[in-house]
Amino acid sequence: MKHIPLQLKLLNETLLMARNSQFYKYKLHKSPQKLKHIAEIESLPFTTKKELRDCYPFGTLSVPMAEVIEMHTSSGTTGKATLSYFTKEDLRDSSKAISEAWKCFGINKDSRVQFMMSYGLFSGATLNTYAIQELGGFVVPAGIQSAEKQVQMMLDFKIDTIVGTLGYYLYLFDYLKEKRIPIKKLSLKRGIAAGEIYSNKARSEVEGKFNIKIFDHYGLCEVNTGIAYECEFRTGLHFLDEYVFPEIINSETGQVLSRDMEGELVLTILKKKASSVIRYRTGDITSIKSEKCPCGRTSIRIDRIKRRIDDLIFIKGIKIDPYELREYILGITKNKIYGDIKIRVASELSKHKPEILVSLKNSSNTNVLSHIQNLLKEKTLITFNVTHVNRNYFQRGENNKVKFIEYVDKR
Repeated sequence: MKHIPLQLKLLNETLLMARNSQFYKYKLHKSPQKLKHIAEIESLPFTTKKELRDCYPFGTLSVPMAEVIEMHTSSGTTGKATLSYFTKEDLRDSSKAISEAWKCFGINKDSRVQFMMSYGLFSGATLNTYAIQELGGFVVPAGIQSAEKQVQMMLDFKIDTIVGTLGYYLYLFDYLKEKRIPIKKLSLKRGIAAGEIYSNKARSEVEGKFNIKIFDHYGLCEVNTGIAYECEFRTGLHFLDEYVFPEIINSETGQVLSRDMEGELVLTILKKKASSVIRYRTGDITSIKSEKCPCGRTSIRIDRIKRRIDDLIFIKGIKIDPYELREYILGITKNKIYGDIKIRVASELSKHKPEILVSLKNSSNTNVLSHIQNLLKEKTLITFNVTHVNRNYFQRGENNKVKFIEYVDKR
């Protein structure tokens, strides 16, 4: 591929820079100083989230702190955060690279974009805002606000593009419906949905409700936000080939897999001086696609993220995919519950029944709960305690992203 010579050059520059950090100076001490072929990246050691947390706060820093002008952290709420540092040059390179994704979405100097995601330490909203501004677009940094305020700003500023999670879009639609605000009063053309794993079926539902097109956008703090994006054909996510290098591995053996084989996504950043990340194990499951995209782009393309490695639930020896479970529940309830669902499983799975929390649109319609329980029993052979909770339990008004799976120690 035409990108490979440049990728190799950038990779060797990254390896040289990374060795300035305490973490990679030790981790790469047995690795070659310079690679001759891009395939030799397989000889380099993997980096894990635990390792990045263990060297908090400055272990991955490759430049003097005086050169750092910004920092972001992962959005996780447990344990030490993983950090991502930026020099002025890093932010410039980041904005220029990620702006290619937004240009593909149709964003230009006439666009009006509203971010309904958290700003601050979380990198997603802030760094994507810089990228949109690189194109001259207008950004409303709404962040986490009430649905009332979000809608008011959408109306006042004639917002044509919204950015948030798919779950929040469903919450917003219900608000519009309850307040009898016609969708046609909005000026929306598109929505970018990131931060939560969702199916094409769920996306189609939101598109039908808002009468817009929804695009997927992938990134993570440890590498960078928005580094893979959908084009107009939406047949996978294109990587920014001059910014990041992806691999797919067998999560158990670490072996690099061929194209179209599903495994764990591993990423190496190619243009970042402050804190390089080499062969980072993302924990996300996908595959690199082999067929060419109809759009004509030649960049590496992955399938949309299917799930995370640690998301599979095992109950009494039965493997459950929580995303398939959520899709099934929403399908059998036929719009009688709101879009948010929580699965709660105890650490002692053999002694305690798993729970599913839903919010009924009509709280008196409790027969829906037994209906869900019975059909889930038929489908999975597992008895779930299905419980109604008030819609406010999910706190969509305060959190764009809602925790879907919860492990509870009931001892």
